[in-house]
Amino acid sequence: MAKQTKEKKLKNDLAIRTIIFVFVVLALCCTFFFQEKVENFVNFALNKDAPATVIDQDGMVFHFVDVGQADSTIIEFPTGEVMVVDCGHYTSTSSQKFQSYLETIDLRYENGEKVIDYLILTHPDSDHIGGATYVFENYLVKNCYLPQIYYSEDGTSPNPGDVISTDERYGQVWALVESEVENFGCTKIYTSEFLTIESQNFSKDQMNENSSMWLVEFFTPVTGAHYTDGNTNLALTNEYSPIMIISYMGKKVMLTGDAGETVETDFLKRVVDGTYGYPISYFDIDVLKVGHHGSKYSSTEEFLSVAMPEIAIISVGNNSYGHPASEVIARLAQTGMNEMNIYRTDRNGNIAIGISQSGVLSLEADHVQYTLVEFKLWQIILIAAGASAIIIYLPYVVKVVKIHKKAKKLKI
Repeated sequence: MAKQTKEKKLKNDLAIRTIIFVFVVLALCCTFFFQEKVENFVNFALNKDAPATVIDQDGMVFHFVDVGQADSTIIEFPTGEVMVVDCGHYTSTSSQKFQSYLETIDLRYENGEKVIDYLILTHPDSDHIGGATYVFENYLVKNCYLPQIYYSEDGTSPNPGDVISTDERYGQVWALVESEVENFGCTKIYTSEFLTIESQNFSKDQMNENSSMWLVEFFTPVTGAHYTDGNTNLALTNEYSPIMIISYMGKKVMLTGDAGETVETDFLKRVVDGTYGYPISYFDIDVLKVGHHGSKYSSTEEFLSVAMPEIAIISVGNNSYGHPASEVIARLAQTGMNEMNIYRTDRNGNIAIGISQSGVLSLEADHVQYTLVEFKLWQIILIAAGASAIIIYLPYVVKVVKIHKKAKKLKI
C-alpha cells in the first residue's frame, strides 16, 4: 500500500511538472509576437561592425594607454621602430600607468639603453608631457618632436615673435630636451604642417602593397600661425597640437592631441583649397583619436564630416569637465559611426588597435562592451526551454534515483 502511494505521488509530481513545462514552452512560443523586441533585448551588446580581435604583431600596433584624465599613445611600427605620443600626467596614478605600460613594449637596445625612436610631445600641458621626464631619464630618445613654443619663466623672450609658455613643468621638459640634444645626440624637430616621418626606402606608389612601408604626416600646427591670447605672446597651448595621420597598408589613423575648433577650422580650409596636395577623400580615415578627451569644443561636425572615422578612441578618466561631451558622441553618431565602435579608456582600459600586414584592422582592450554572437529567437527559445526542463525535471529525477537506491538497499 505504501509503495502504491509513493508511485502515485511520483506520477502526480511528474504530471504537475509536465504541465508547468508545457505552459513555459507555450509562453516562450508567444514571444514570436514580439520577435524583434526580444532579439534586440538579448542582443543589446551585439556589434556586427566590431573589428577583428586578434592583432597581427608583425604589422603596426597602436596602444592607447589608460592614463586617466591624460593622454598617451604608443606606436609599434612593423619595421621595429617605436613612437611615443605624449606621456600622461605627472601625478602618481597616471605616471605609474604610463611607466608600467611602456615597460611591456619590446624596445631595442643601443649602447645598453632602451631606445625610443620618436617622442612626440603634442603641446606643453601637464596631462600630455607629465611623464616626459621619466622617458628622458630612463630611455635613449633618438628624435623629439614638439611645437615651437619657448619656455620663459617671466613670460618674456629676446625674440619679439616667440610664442611662450610659462608652465614650470614644461620648463623642466624643455631643459631635458636640450640636454638630450647636447649630450646624447637626440634630434629636436619642431612640429609643423608638411612634416613627415617615413619608413626606410619609402615610396608612395608602393606603400599600400609593401608591408614594410609606413608614413606619418603632420597637417598642423599651421606654418606661421600664432595661437596666442591676442594680448601677449603666451601660447594657447592646445591649439599647437598636431593633427597627424599615420598610414599603413591602406589604413589611416588620425591623432589630434588637444586640437580644438580653431585648429580644426584652419585644417579644413587647407584641406578644401588643396594646400596639402591631396583630394578631400584622402582625409577619410579609419580610426580617430578624438581630440581633447572628447571636449565639446573639439571634433566639430564639419571636421568629422571629412574624417568619417569607423572607430573612435577617447582618452579620458574621472573628470569634472564633462569629458567626453554628449555633443561629441552625438556628432560621431551623425557621421554614420556605430556607437559601439566608440571606445573610452575609462571604460575599456588599455586599448590596442592593429593593422595587419594585409591591411586588416583589429582591436583588443582590457574590457570590451560588445559581443560578436547574434542570437535568433528560435535559439533563444531552445536555450530557455532546455534550461526550464533542467530546472523543472531535475528535482524529480533526483527524487526517483534516491527512491531506487533505497529500494535496492532494502532488497539486499
